[in-house]
Amino acid sequence: MGLCACGLFHYRQLPKKIDAAPALSSAFVVADAPAVAPLPLHETPGRPQTLSECMGPDNLIDETVATCRFGKGQETVRNSTAQGMVSASYMSHYKAQQQRPRPRLAAAQFVESAVVWQWDRKRTYHAEWIVTDAQIDGTSVCRNWRRGSIEYRECRKGAKVYFKEQCKRLAESATRQRYCSAASGFNPLG
Repeated sequence: MGLCACGLFHYRQLPKKIDAAPALSSAFVVADAPAVAPLPLHETPGRPQTLSECMGPDNLIDETVATCRFGKGQETVRNSTAQGMVSASYMSHYKAQQQRPRPRLAAAQFVESAVVWQWDRKRTYHAEWIVTDAQIDGTSVCRNWRRGSIEYRECRKGAKVYFKEQCKRLAESATRQRYCSAASGFNPLG
């Protein structure tokens, strides 16, 4: 209640402004407006001009109004050499990187899969792994199962047994070497 009274008192003390010019629609103003000459520049170093003093009858704020209101601003200097947000050495390094051809994968990679028995031979799992340069990537074994799940752990244990069996079963070849290296270096728990 006290706040309402304070607001009422405050607004009663403000002087009322009455616009002497009749309200005209913008269509009449544009049609009847004479050609406006540029406003004279009032350069008073002590006090900036008000916006209403600088505005013309067209109610456009342009460079002339800004000059009238704030005085003559700094001239924009156009340099022939552009200066950016980054140093020249960074930009030259960036451009050199963009022009350099992207390196292709040097290693031949493919996905291999097999059906492996659970370590206790109760169930089978479909296991997938990535072979890079004739080596089995140990981190990718059983990548088709959710990491951390029971199936993932059991699949990896079964894959270890599968790698040992393939190493013993196959004749001397690159494939046998792949399985033998995986059997000796692969840790199903890590």
